[in-house]
Amino acid sequence: MLIHAPNWVGDHALAFPFYAALRALFPKAELTLIGRNWVADLVPEGYHQVVSWHGKNPAREQYQDLRAQKFSVAFTLSPSFRSAWLLWRLGIPERHGFLGDGRSFLLSKPKNRQRWQIYNRHEHRSLAYLRLLVPFLPAALLPEELWQKYCHTQLEPLSIKQIGQKLNLPHSTQRVVLCPGSTASSKKYPVAHFIRVVELVSQKLPKLQWVLLGAAIDSAECSAIANYFAGTKLTVLNLCGKTTLREAHAILASARVVVANDSGLAHVTSLTKTPLVTFNGMGRREETAPLARKKILFDLRLDCSPCFARQCPRRDYPLECLVAISPEKVADAVWQLMRG
Repeated sequence: MLIHAPNWVGDHALAFPFYAALRALFPKAELTLIGRNWVADLVPEGYHQVVSWHGKNPAREQYQDLRAQKFSVAFTLSPSFRSAWLLWRLGIPERHGFLGDGRSFLLSKPKNRQRWQIYNRHEHRSLAYLRLLVPFLPAALLPEELWQKYCHTQLEPLSIKQIGQKLNLPHSTQRVVLCPGSTASSKKYPVAHFIRVVELVSQKLPKLQWVLLGAAIDSAECSAIANYFAGTKLTVLNLCGKTTLREAHAILASARVVVANDSGLAHVTSLTKTPLVTFNGMGRREETAPLARKKILFDLRLDCSPCFARQCPRRDYPLECLVAISPEKVADAVWQLMRG
């Protein structure tokens, strides 16, 4: 079986219930996971092969090798035309995926009016992924039951000791991770608010170790926070852009609490046991809220939400859905989760 992973880190993390359920349903199948380069950093348990690439398409050699393997069944968890087109070109006889984007003719299973393949239809995306397994489920088994069983699937972290040595990250049992970046400005809790959260929490626990994580595109927010506390007695370490995704996962797993915007790392936190404080801005929480077992999600549910705009369209009160969440409330949430 071939599984085309979603195209975004957060969606890939949300797909772990699907990966686990598929492995359980077909214990003897050889499973190959393909997708963009970060897929190789977060590999679900029990998968035989991972093929990843930079950019939007596999290299010619990768494509030829995949075609030669003659897969019998394929799934695409991406709603893109490109992913369905790839499965068709690979000559896989049975291809499952979401309808829409003009790609229905590339999928071997036409729409069943009684069993919709839902994507972005007011239900959680991880459940939508599991609905793709409906043709293989016994009549009495529902995707909702699979979701209840596998929604908290986790990933065993790498050794934090080895990662700490590599990144000069001192050992600490009192670590809080901040992830202040995101792919859209309409998902970013203000940097000044993050700074105030650090100040408020540190008033009670001044020896906390604060770690900033993110990709290279998040360097502006992480640097602003780190520079603000430079020269103070607080320990604020900026590892933005210095870790692989799997290393970031291990650091998240080592933290007491993670505070993250609606981002890939917020969802990666769900693959750990670490409690999460996060925010819902432009999106719809019912579809894409992180699956962390312990979490506090701030969502003001304004009349303009969800707008799904990458930049806030409002002029009267820009980014009210995030700006109006006070640092005091976020600091209280951190304290609540730290107390267990």
